Amino acid sequence: MKKWIACMLALLFFVAAFGGCTSEGGESSVDSKSQSSPSEENSESTESSETEEAPSGEDLLVDFWSSPEQNNLTFWTNYAEKFNETETQLNGKTVQVQVQMMPAQPSSEAGLQNAIATDTIPAISENINRTVALIFSDADAIYDLSEEEWFQTATENRQIAEILEGWALDGHQYVMPLYVNPIGYAYNSKALRTLGITEVPTTLDDFYALLDAYRDSQGALDEQGITHFFFRDVLLQPTSYWERWFDVHSPYNALSGGTPMYDSEQLSVDQEALSTVYKMYGNMGSSLLTGTIENIWQQETVPVVMGMGLPWDVAGNLAAGKTYGLDGDYVFGPMFVKNEGDTAYNYGDTKGLVMYKGHGVTEEEHEAAGLFLDYVFNGGGKDSFDLDWLTTTTMLPVRGDLDTYTGLTEYFAENPAMAEISTMVKDAIPGPAVATEADMLTELGEKVITPMINEFSQLEIHTDPVVSSYVEQSITVLEEAADYE
Repeated sequence: MKKWIACMLALLFFVAAFGGCTSEGGESSVDSKSQSSPSEENSESTESSETEEAPSGEDLLVDFWSSPEQNNLTFWTNYAEKFNETETQLNGKTVQVQVQMMPAQPSSEAGLQNAIATDTIPAISENINRTVALIFSDADAIYDLSEEEWFQTATENRQIAEILEGWALDGHQYVMPLYVNPIGYAYNSKALRTLGITEVPTTLDDFYALLDAYRDSQGALDEQGITHFFFRDVLLQPTSYWERWFDVHSPYNALSGGTPMYDSEQLSVDQEALSTVYKMYGNMGSSLLTGTIENIWQQETVPVVMGMGLPWDVAGNLAAGKTYGLDGDYVFGPMFVKNEGDTAYNYGDTKGLVMYKGHGVTEEEHEAAGLFLDYVFNGGGKDSFDLDWLTTTTMLPVRGDLDTYTGLTEYFAENPAMAEISTMVKDAIPGPAVATEADMLTELGEKVITPMINEFSQLEIHTDPVVSSYVEQSITVLEEAADYE
């Protein structure tokens, strides 16, 4: 498997170096120390960065690439400026951190691969998930952070030792996780009140009680414009492979006791858990809403009882004037578990930062980069990092004590939706590190999920359709696409 990954990495380097050098805009998207950005917003940010006073010859420069988002660039530029003001010394030189967005054409991953291949990689970048970390670590392009003193201290300060178990690759830690979006369910509070539901469902029995209540009260709900039970238009979009993280992986994680369906070496599908997930969709039958409705939770009348609970919807809902809670417009809940008290594991949409090895990064630059990260997580930035990160990016920072951390108490008091989501972080599982996952999930969507939904959406509600053939087909499709040795 590792040999295959190395070959794929070499191929990706070739594609990035030649196919990814230009975009429809024309110029090269990657340069050693300042790249032109693929969007107008990025271009404006890069131009602003380039007008700053250039560091002196006595400075030791540390390049940091933020993810291709304005909010992230703003956040890291702010912390770099704070650090630079400390005039931290290393070997008689003043360490200076300079931040810029990573190139995002044709993708941020391709831009990073191109930079590694051409020895123009920065000392640090964020925007790395487990699969990309697997590829880069196999190519010996990133450091094992568990050997870094700043990382050890931050692990203790942020109480993330248990969380890091889900990030380990062959017993090593290559990523400092920064944010996590735990995936649960969202509910139409008006619909719950109409159905007499006073608590958010948490178990399979609760789910089926809610589904049956909907079936028995369709007339009353129709009069209020609530015409369907569950919204998920992307169930019929197999090329959007990442959506399977949310509508398949997340409920599966809860029902399998937190055991992933596969890793880089083998499939480990719990057929009972996968059958339960598929039966949930099958039993929703004709009450599934698969037509596209943009910003469905922001509509004046939300036409469904429930759907996927995606943390990135919160900001838009708030801007649209929607209120959170059972007595408001919408409310979040966890993935369903078999028995009351079981852990409601979910899929953690999560990324972090890595430190690059070689490929243009000297040992001295690496050591200087460590001083910056030590400042951010353990020094002058420690007490402000999480609140600044959350308010700037609206993504939950990774902390083992997130729901009790006093530095965010006031924020969560003012933002109840984010407070609810924060309680799910401890049970969020990062995605499996599998280089072929895009192919695996694309095939799963095309050959299993879309045909299954097309069939089951013609059925009446709660008729317990047989799903065994779809489970068997899932295993076959995943194994073939994984190309395990």
